[in-house]
Amino acid sequence: MRTTQGSENWAVEFIQADGEKRETRDGFASRDDAEYFGQCEWAGPGGRGVGEVRIRQLPRGQWHPVEPASVCGAIRL
Repeated sequence: MRTTQGSENWAVEFIQADGEKRETRDGFASRDDAEYFGQCEWAGPGGRGVGEVRIRQLPRGQWHPVEPASVCGAIRL
């Protein structure tokens, strides 16, 4: 099995409830890392007003929706 440490670059995009793009963060080493970050940020206090979170592999990957989390870091939200 081949590991791709640092070779993947995933981005997380937060979209406000009114459809405006709010913020994009990149540099995540894996899809799981990006999805986990998006879920936790969305579920936390900073996620107010966020209507959608999606992730993609850079530079030209397809956007994938992220479901909101009900548990983040073993803490029920």
